[in-house]
Amino acid sequence: MAQVAMSTLPVEDEESSESRMVVTFLMSALESMCKELAKSKAEVACIAVYETDVFVVGTERGRAFVNTRKDFQKDFVKYCVEEEEKAAEMHKMKSTTQANRMSVDAVEIETLRKTVEDYFCFCYGKALGKSTVVPVPYEKMLRDQSAVVVWSCDGNRC
Repeated sequence: MAQVAMSTLPVEDEESSESRMVVTFLMSALESMCKELAKSKAEVACIAVYETDVFVVGTERGRAFVNTRKDFQKDFVKYCVEEEEKAAEMHKMKSTTQANRMSVDAVEIETLRKTVEDYFCFCYGKALGKSTVVPVPYEKMLRDQSAVVVWSCDGNRC
């Protein structure tokens, strides 16, 4: 059976307990594979880390080697913890970047909305024959649809 260095920390939730059972089961399957490899004269050593547990499986020689190298096990656990922290930091940065992008997008959308509004006012003034910007009377148009007349133009003439 897989050798496990169990943590003395309490199990936090049912999901973690189920995951731990799955990992233990898979490590047992891995140990069975190691036994088959040993029949072919292969030597195998495997260290697995799940949360605070260290699993050691392999052939008899492989397990003996890993069990005499507690420093190697500790270095592997340290490496795994550091990688998990890096992954969490990257996830946090990605989330922060997405939140910043959403606020930037909101600013860009507002700027675009204002630019379109200004352009419509410019075009409305031009349509009225003025060289200045004239605010489009949207409220008047909504109240009285007959206030808007659309002409069809063919090139230079209307």
